[in-house]
Amino acid sequence: MLTKSLSTINKFPKLSCFFVGLLLKFCFCNGHCLPILLVPVFAVLLYFLKIVPAKREAFFIGYFFGLGYFFSTLYWIAESFKCVGLGDYGYLAVIALVFYLSIYPALSCLLAKYFSRNQTSLIILFSLFCGISEYVRGILFTGFPWNLIGYATYNIPYFVQVADILGGYGLSLLTILIVTLLTTRKTMKYSLCLFVVAFLYGVWKVHLYNGYIEPKEKILVTLVQPSISQRDKMDVRKFKSNTYRQIGLSLRDRGELKLYGSQKLIVWSEAAVNAPKAYQMKVFQYIASCLCDVETTLITGCDRYDDENNPYNSVYVVGQNGQIKQIYDKRHLLPFGEYIPEFLKLFGIQKITKGVANFQQGSLPRTVTLEHTTPFDIVVCYEIAFPGEIVDSSASTWILNLTNDAWFKNSDGPSQHLKMACFRAIEEGKPIARCANNGISCIIDCNGTIRKKLDTDEIGVISELMPLPACKTVFSSCKNASFFFAIFLLSIIGIILNRTKTYKKKLGREERI
Repeated sequence: MLTKSLSTINKFPKLSCFFVGLLLKFCFCNGHCLPILLVPVFAVLLYFLKIVPAKREAFFIGYFFGLGYFFSTLYWIAESFKCVGLGDYGYLAVIALVFYLSIYPALSCLLAKYFSRNQTSLIILFSLFCGISEYVRGILFTGFPWNLIGYATYNIPYFVQVADILGGYGLSLLTILIVTLLTTRKTMKYSLCLFVVAFLYGVWKVHLYNGYIEPKEKILVTLVQPSISQRDKMDVRKFKSNTYRQIGLSLRDRGELKLYGSQKLIVWSEAAVNAPKAYQMKVFQYIASCLCDVETTLITGCDRYDDENNPYNSVYVVGQNGQIKQIYDKRHLLPFGEYIPEFLKLFGIQKITKGVANFQQGSLPRTVTLEHTTPFDIVVCYEIAFPGEIVDSSASTWILNLTNDAWFKNSDGPSQHLKMACFRAIEEGKPIARCANNGISCIIDCNGTIRKKLDTDEIGVISELMPLPACKTVFSSCKNASFFFAIFLLSIIGIILNRTKTYKKKLGREERI
């Protein structure tokens, strides 16, 4: 029966790899994920990679796997097109993105097949090239490091702590290596050893290592989640009602907040103040008169225009009487959503969001220092996806992440976005306050654990003293250097294993793949 089943799927290697790629949806879904699915998924992929005779077939094996993987985990991007009246045309954009992203696993399979000389070296080189491809897709063409394989292990909290050494890309490399080593009896013991070492490191870090820093000043953060639909946010006729809703929510815990003697921050989400340029200062003054006093500061997203009328996706730090204390302009813009490369504009391609003008890339410092508070870094929406790029100053003790996420409704998108924020907290050893318009607002500690949260479509506020930061992590000091070192080690191991094949051939014990 099993032999018959194997002979059947052997006739359709590409289709089989496409379907196992689809299974990865359950590793990145909105709800409890199933990282155990990585084992059969990569086992099937490696099986076909091993038996296909032609190296060009290995490319298509990986490509069809990528089609299933990326379509099942990124389908929700089409929701943003519906918000601007483009209906199901968004799926064409998703398909185009998936066709592009699938090139990366395809090249990984091709290179692994081309350079490997035996089954063990195939496993090592496949893991190596997959890890490299994850990194390359995270930086090439502005980068798209969404749903790295390592993020599938989010529900194994002790294992993911190793990200404070390896970072997101290194965690993906380690995850792929562990999973692929499990596919043969010969290498299974190495897989279990790697997993146990990483797991025990996480147990030690979380329960035994007292590496927390007591901040000089406590800061009370109030996150406001109004859950305003994207259509209502873009409707200028509803600007006043949207603003009043956010002011009302900000005042909800006012009595409780007076109990704290620390500096207080009220945080509104990305683009929360959607006022025309001519009226922005008056709007800030009015909001400040309702919310801000000597001890309270408002931080809110609002589009900014420079003297030449160039737009920026910005965050304003507003004090008493509407005084603008600091501005941060988003640096890592979202392709097609916030800007279009100039050469594509020649073909008539425009942004999907309202207006045809491109947002400009910011250059202002992201670290904010207020009186009676420790410094913190501001990160806007998509920027949280990039390991090693969210902190300007080592002196900052926490991170503030403003986002919208109303574009994606109650899909897998907001939960995937949240999980990336959790990994950034582990990497940098700094807690994160995440404020979403209609996504998932929460407080995340430096171990990536969510302390408090508001789910999608939930209207409310979170008021919390920021958790303690950790001592400086290896990743925060060295960034991706540990990932490159791991790549170097795997390369050496792969070369040694390939040379071992030549020795075995001389002895008449050649291991074929």
